[in-house]
Amino acid sequence: EEDEKTISMNPFGLAFYKPTYVLPFYFTSSPYQQVYIGNTPNNQKIQSQEFKAQFSFKIPVWQNILGKDSKLSAAYTQQMYWQAYAKSKYFRETNYQPEIFLAKKITPNVWLNLGIEHQSNGRGGSMERSWNRAYINTTFSKNNFAVRFRPWLLIFKGSSSDLHNHDIGRYMGHGEITLLYKLYKLDLSLKTRNNFESGFRRGANEIAFSFPVSTKIKVYAQFFSGYGQSLIEYNHFTNAFGVGIALSDWI
Repeated sequence: EEDEKTISMNPFGLAFYKPTYVLPFYFTSSPYQQVYIGNTPNNQKIQSQEFKAQFSFKIPVWQNILGKDSKLSAAYTQQMYWQAYAKSKYFRETNYQPEIFLAKKITPNVWLNLGIEHQSNGRGGSMERSWNRAYINTTFSKNNFAVRFRPWLLIFKGSSSDLHNHDIGRYMGHGEITLLYKLYKLDLSLKTRNNFESGFRRGANEIAFSFPVSTKIKVYAQFFSGYGQSLIEYNHFTNAFGVGIALSDWI
């Protein structure tokens, strides 16, 4: 929070938003081969081993927009899956996610964010996947624990989700919960979505661990199980595991 206050003094300053990491080794147990038929270099099959990365940042737009401890911010997150170990290397999927949100501190331990976001893979044609959402994000934090409850509503469906993936809400749900815990220097997180809503049939869970090895870098491990590893896989189930480094985590 102190770093963010310092950055906010610079109108062009950036701060980390969601976890920013590089996973040189990322293993997917059951790649979504069917959706890529005829869409890879030389018709290569998707390899289980690949390179995954995500970077995410936010920039302050208007401080104290609704009085003290409130702000309007813009953010951008990009997630990439690179078939780095294939004979002909290529990015099989990239997801782009801009958003804008209004944040307000409700109590010393509770922040409330109201925002809208777009997420797509920019592919075009039958490979296009996209959706627009309006969300409420309530974060409660105390000492070394935090919980984020983030329900959302699909919006502008006629120009996004209805065109390319009309049933995305059925698989990706209408909200997610993230639990965060700091155990000494070890950061733990669990992100879960669409489990209760789908009767535990189409949910997803992601567990991550990070441990600092310097003031700037953390060792990072991530486990995923469920639907929606990426947008192209919103209706495909897989298990995955990756290790690498992170520049930032949730905490």
